[in-house]
Amino acid sequence: MTATGAVTVRDVLNLLERWRGRLLAGERGLTRFVTWASTMRARLPAFEGFQGDELALLSLATLRALRTQLVELSLPAVVEQLAEIGVSAIVVAGLDSGAIPSADTLALDEARARADDLSVALIALPSGAPLAEIERAVIAYIITQRDRPLPVAEPPERYAARLRDTLRGEALDALLTGTYAGDAAMRARALQLGYDLTQPHAVLWIELPTPETQPAGEPSLSPDPLATQVAESVAAGMGAWARARDSQIAALLPLGRQDRGLPEQTERAALLLARTLGDDATAPAWAGGLSDPATAPSQIHRAAIEARDAARLGQLIFGPRRIARPTDLGVYRLLLALRDSGDLAPFVERTLAPLLAEKRLGAELVETLDVVFACNGNLSSAATRLNLHRNSLLYRLNRAHALLGRDLDDPELRFALQLAIKGRRVLDL
Repeated sequence: MTATGAVTVRDVLNLLERWRGRLLAGERGLTRFVTWASTMRARLPAFEGFQGDELALLSLATLRALRTQLVELSLPAVVEQLAEIGVSAIVVAGLDSGAIPSADTLALDEARARADDLSVALIALPSGAPLAEIERAVIAYIITQRDRPLPVAEPPERYAARLRDTLRGEALDALLTGTYAGDAAMRARALQLGYDLTQPHAVLWIELPTPETQPAGEPSLSPDPLATQVAESVAAGMGAWARARDSQIAALLPLGRQDRGLPEQTERAALLLARTLGDDATAPAWAGGLSDPATAPSQIHRAAIEARDAARLGQLIFGPRRIARPTDLGVYRLLLALRDSGDLAPFVERTLAPLLAEKRLGAELVETLDVVFACNGNLSSAATRLNLHRNSLLYRLNRAHALLGRDLDDPELRFALQLAIKGRRVLDL
């Protein structure tokens, strides 16, 4: 961040991590300044309101809506027109990794090439990303940074330390998001900042409960003080490269020898968090995940996603205050791979569609089957866990049978339903 409070595309990209934003192309445009955010209209004139220097938001659904109005507007053409207007960056919702319709693949490749040529950052968001909410959050962030007071004169030593911390944070963010030029340059940059990326590392991801003072779904513009304390403890206690963002902490841990590095670091991190946050029932219900080793800077982005997923799934499977590793996740690890390939969502939708088509009872039917499976078919235990009378449970099972058109005792159907229910949790991450 500059001293005047100006916001760059890189700053906005970091903010968009909350909504799983990722850079597709136009890395040279990350240093551009962003003065506002505007969403492309789904009716003509589509570009009304764009004046230049703003973050342009749109979705593939918007382009399809315009095509129904006989407007031939492809994604590459949008990139060119917005670049001519002078926008700072372009954010497109609906570009789910591995799940892009084949008809849009060639257009996306061309759009990425044009974004690189024009040095305009092209950022992807998943389908269903709340563009109106994101627009408000980006504008609020820009206004907050613009209005913040300039720092008063400070001693050179303190200024140098603060600048060094800022550079370390920016470099770590670039590693975690994969938004940097190349491994050799990143290794040199990290070495200047005091970190050796020639040795293997793992990413430790920690999530704290969202503070009660923060509105649900709204990003915080500064880290939670407790998250900052945890990041500092991990950095000091484990020699890690760590940063806090909102209520999340990401740390890059040096492993040394890989054969015993991960178990040792998992145990050390768990003990450190217990000392920092407490180890009884009154302690915050944090979630933790530790990735497999990353042996090159280019693998750290993958490791960050792996650690985040392990933390969130680990909390669902094992409960809070535990650090989960990918090897702990069992079948969920396979489901994560299917999610990343784009094969999971169609399977989940196809398998659960008959149940979820029942608007009034669909979600309850899925929950009921999940509990029955977890109780190994013991209906008395399932009814107790669901706080249902046994007759009510039998009604739900009969209704599920009718909607599915197949016997719930069919082992193939039960297995598919179990996978789909677990897969739905993975997609909800």
